[in-house]
Amino acid sequence: MEISQRTKRIFQFILLLFGLLLLVYIIGTSGIIENYRMFFAVSIPLLVLAFILSNLNILTKIYRWSYLSRHYDCPISLRDASIVTVSSFYFANITPGKIGDLFKAYFMQKRYLMNFFDGVSMLFYERFFELLILFLTAAAIVFIDLRGITFIVLELSALILILLSLFYFKSEFFLGFIERIVVRLPRVKIPEVSFRIRKIPFSNISSVFAITLISLIFEFARLWVVALAFGYTLNPLQVSIFFSLAIIAGLISQIPLGIGITEGSLSLLLQQTGIAPVSAMSIVLTDRILSMYYALVLGFVFSKFSLDQLSEVPP
Repeated sequence: MEISQRTKRIFQFILLLFGLLLLVYIIGTSGIIENYRMFFAVSIPLLVLAFILSNLNILTKIYRWSYLSRHYDCPISLRDASIVTVSSFYFANITPGKIGDLFKAYFMQKRYLMNFFDGVSMLFYERFFELLILFLTAAAIVFIDLRGITFIVLELSALILILLSLFYFKSEFFLGFIERIVVRLPRVKIPEVSFRIRKIPFSNISSVFAITLISLIFEFARLWVVALAFGYTLNPLQVSIFFSLAIIAGLISQIPLGIGITEGSLSLLLQQTGIAPVSAMSIVLTDRILSMYYALVLGFVFSKFSLDQLSEVPP
């Protein structure tokens, strides 16, 4: 087990190192360092607006977790919903494929005695609808242009969506199969644990979809406002499509934060609108600082609060 954990950490470090090196290379070749004065001409009020949109996105995600908790018969305060949601920004983004997001299910199990798989079910709805909306938005690129790499990204994301849908509708079969295997393993004891994805009514599912859509609209709007701050008025649909493709590419890469891949792909996509490489990369880095990197730092701070809360829970 120790060797396995060590191997995972090494693999994670290699992925992160690769992403960081790629990001450094992209920044170095973009010309940002030589043209740093362009940041002095950026509209500060618009950057403040972009920062507000970033925080509205976070607040929407907090409300979504609170909403799901209520409908899984485990209502929590907005304070705890904030702590667990914001903490997950750190745990999810430092791990490949955002596997660290399972911390939210663990937190609910440890602090509120919620069934772990109920927490996993809540996560499933969050991630499935995020990927679905990103895919549908990215698929709108057929109205603009469809190139080789974007077609591959769309195919892979469509495959992931199909697999997730199949897993959801046949969850009892797949998890029952896993359960039958696990219980036969020597030294493995899983008393009173149900390997099941707990589903909620369609009306609640629709609400989660709507909340997730609002959250992503804030993200799309933020990137559009950042571009506007640099003096570029872009087509909002194009901005949403490019953002979705870049995020999907980062997820598929399995690199923590999608670092390097997300920035590079989004910069290249923005250049298709006629923006110079140095300006495109400046827009991307500014947007990432106001969103993902800001959320990562915020998540790190909140993770201390969440771990302190869990340490207070009797074993």
